[in-house]
Amino acid sequence: MAKIMLIVVGVLIAGVLLLISPFVYDGFRSASQRRSLQNRSDYPQIATACITLARAITNNSTLISVTDPRIPALLQSLSPRHISASTNHVTMEFHGGFDHYGYRVRQTDIDPKQWAIFYYTEHGEKLLTTITNN
Repeated sequence: MAKIMLIVVGVLIAGVLLLISPFVYDGFRSASQRRSLQNRSDYPQIATACITLARAITNNSTLISVTDPRIPALLQSLSPRHISASTNHVTMEFHGGFDHYGYRVRQTDIDPKQWAIFYYTEHGEKLLTTITNN
């Protein structure tokens, strides 16, 4: 009887571990991706690619498929989950659910030739760099 109970408990524990493993994996993947996005050295290039995309937008604001041919190769290589764009901003989101984060690139209010790239989370955003684009 004790042996059967031990087997049942073992199967239950294995089942629970199997059920939670995707969430644990997603948490580790998310943390790694966050570090990677915040430690890049090519923010000016990312901002320039976003400006190129923003200039290709003809309507006010839209959600764009990541496979859309208007998306520059650099942005596609980042593998965002979602991209939304208008003529003066682009948002690339890399994670959703209860843990949104990504890049926002937008024209500054001070100078329409100046654009800023931010890393954002649900808790706020951090300026990464600004560029001037004619």
